[in-house]
Amino acid sequence: MRITQNRLVKLSAAVAASCLLLSCGDSSRTATIKRDTYGIPHVYASDVKGLFFGFGYAVAEDRLFQLEMAKRSGNGTAAQVLGPNYVAVDTATLSSLDPASIRAQLDALSADDRAMFDGYAAGVNTRVREVLANKSELLPKQFADNGFEPTEWTADDVAMVWIGLILNRFFGGNSEVSNLTLLNQLKAAKGSAVGQQIYDQIRWLEDPTAPTIIPRDAKVGAAATPSRGPRLAPISMAAATAHRERQIALMGLAATEETPTASNAWVLAPSRTTEGRAILYNGPQQGFNNPAFQHGIGLHGAGYDVTGSTPIGLLPVLFGTNGTIAWGSTVGSLDTNDTYQEQLNPANQYEYMFNGAYRPMTKRTAVIKVKGQADRSVDIYSTVHGFIDSFDLPNNTAYTTKRTWQGREVETMIGWAKAAQAKNWDEYMVQAARVSSSITWFYADVAGNIGVAALGTMPKRLASQDIRFPALGTGSMEWQGMQPFSDNPKSLNPAQGALASWNNQIVAGLRADSANFSYVDRVNEVAVQLAAKPKFSAEDVWKVGENAGMADLNARYFIPIITSAAQGLPATDPVRQAADALAAWDGQNRDANRDGFYDGPGTTILRAWLTIMTRVVLQDDLPPAVYNTFTALGYPAATGTNSPGSVQPARTSKLLWNALQGTASGVPQSYDFLNGQSPAAVVRAALAETVTTLKTQFGDDMAKWLTPVAPHRFSPINAAGVPWAGVSELQEVSPYMNRGTVVYRVIMQPGAVTMCSAMPPGQSGFISPAGVPSKHYSDQLELYRTFACKADRLTADQVDQNLESVKNIGY
Repeated sequence: MRITQNRLVKLSAAVAASCLLLSCGDSSRTATIKRDTYGIPHVYASDVKGLFFGFGYAVAEDRLFQLEMAKRSGNGTAAQVLGPNYVAVDTATLSSLDPASIRAQLDALSADDRAMFDGYAAGVNTRVREVLANKSELLPKQFADNGFEPTEWTADDVAMVWIGLILNRFFGGNSEVSNLTLLNQLKAAKGSAVGQQIYDQIRWLEDPTAPTIIPRDAKVGAAATPSRGPRLAPISMAAATAHRERQIALMGLAATEETPTASNAWVLAPSRTTEGRAILYNGPQQGFNNPAFQHGIGLHGAGYDVTGSTPIGLLPVLFGTNGTIAWGSTVGSLDTNDTYQEQLNPANQYEYMFNGAYRPMTKRTAVIKVKGQADRSVDIYSTVHGFIDSFDLPNNTAYTTKRTWQGREVETMIGWAKAAQAKNWDEYMVQAARVSSSITWFYADVAGNIGVAALGTMPKRLASQDIRFPALGTGSMEWQGMQPFSDNPKSLNPAQGALASWNNQIVAGLRADSANFSYVDRVNEVAVQLAAKPKFSAEDVWKVGENAGMADLNARYFIPIITSAAQGLPATDPVRQAADALAAWDGQNRDANRDGFYDGPGTTILRAWLTIMTRVVLQDDLPPAVYNTFTALGYPAATGTNSPGSVQPARTSKLLWNALQGTASGVPQSYDFLNGQSPAAVVRAALAETVTTLKTQFGDDMAKWLTPVAPHRFSPINAAGVPWAGVSELQEVSPYMNRGTVVYRVIMQPGAVTMCSAMPPGQSGFISPAGVPSKHYSDQLELYRTFACKADRLTADQVDQNLESVKNIGY
């Protein structure tokens, strides 16, 4: 819409009033915040400090309570305002941070780079002071409900949000301790040889049938045999449990159990689009929350001209466009973290063996303030490899995690922020080389180029190290330097004209300790669509996201196997009829008539069959404690109040697929989970049991075998268990959609780049002291539910033509 003259007069008056109120002064010391009709702030300033001052101020206007809790999640002070239930979260946070290192990194920044941190903190503080001066109107209700007030920020706090809330949680984990625990359990139950056999079929390093972002060489051979390094000490269940609990407190349950967990993206070259332009789509899955984990922002001035979105409290705009290039990302698959098994001095658990002698651990004591209780002191120990994650005194060991990005956290953040200034692939890669944590970046530009790159600093490991397990911490398995960024996997303008990821393996031969890259991979829901026709319109590109988001992630693999196994049965046999019902199903978990049930019996039959197959195939071969970890099928839960997260095929599905493939499996099947039976016989018997079970539950009419939909919940609690909002602020739509926290599409038309997006529930999390939510509290929820999107305003003219408010703030 075009703004009317009358409205321009009113807005001009509002600008003048805001300047008088906030002492704008010289325009060179003023940040202007213009909000569009969805409340998205666009900040205009002439220098870096002013630009990020406006950024911090605008976020604090929209999300002050969430911002406060992001800060406390990042610096380990949640218990100070929320009480003793959050001591474990704060302990995990503080035990993974080195404040002195972070401060030194900040002090080493150039003046302009430091201005980003100082400006953002100053902008938040200006808003905090305004709120505290007018609490009856401006203090978000969540503060009063929880009995505390917002506090001011420092540059350290800005860095801590990035490091404590993002890096340590999204990039800091691995599965090496859980892998060792699993191997110990299998060997104890099955004996050393058979236990190892089963383990290698549960945790493999390479499956040559797994889809890759950069296409595989057609001649890729069989899966590599993992190296066998020196013997590790076993791990006690007490130590394994303590390690797992710490990981959950730090990263959340989903990230602890299944990594990588989040985000999809695809980018098409002009040759693959009907518009003849490059198109980028990204759905970063960083958790479904209320307020949203991300917020929209435009930054204009001081070398920036970017519109997009980014997680709460971050300086870099992780997702968006600057009108010349567009960028997005998915979780990376480079293995940048190693856990070390430290050998302790039997006479002193705080000394460890390194290079032939016992060394004392470094000790730091942190104080956790606890609401309503006395302060808690936490002793934080570290070795040359990193912080102690857990002690295993019965085995005289401890576990630490070493990360290639330790000491480069701030540099990584700056590189990500400066990428928004790039105008071409080469400039984009200059900033990518500064990013040490593992992430996969996607790229498109107005010249029609598309690309992908695996970011992260890779260590040079010894050949004797089996990366699935902890390395020996004695000094015999140290990194031999770092690999150059030039060796990282990249692809610019690939022959196929398209690149796609849903956290799958980026290139053949790339190994990781936890990913279990498999033929069974959710990226196939995207890849199959992209291969179906030569060209896609912008709407087609968006539709790919809808179809992928509603897909049953097991259907394409197992329905053909089931229907084949039942093919010889009479058409009147209920088992055959169940197979036919699966064959007729489109594999989409939708609720078209919105009656609260998934459409048709296919969903119900497949899930019941998978449950029975898991029991039939795996229960007799795995010890109970291990089997119980394989019973989850990867579907969103219909109960509880938390976010369903990012759904992917369960580990069980991969094991079942490999077992049914037999010698054709990409993972050698030396242990027979089928106990000598043919795959068809096992599949058919499980389907017969499925029919009997469902008849008992639902009756004979197969049309009534319907599963209640799982709702798509936007939780007021973040992944670490810290509240973002009030407990009553759960938002919900149905059914669940396996999509991004924000979803956006950029069409790279020279001189007229367009972007559309949806970021539910809305831009603002503000609820007034009287309990009235902002008009932008949930105005993107229906857009998201209906797979629609709003137009993003990329230019000054577009912002002015869709203007809701203007505010000038002196700094």
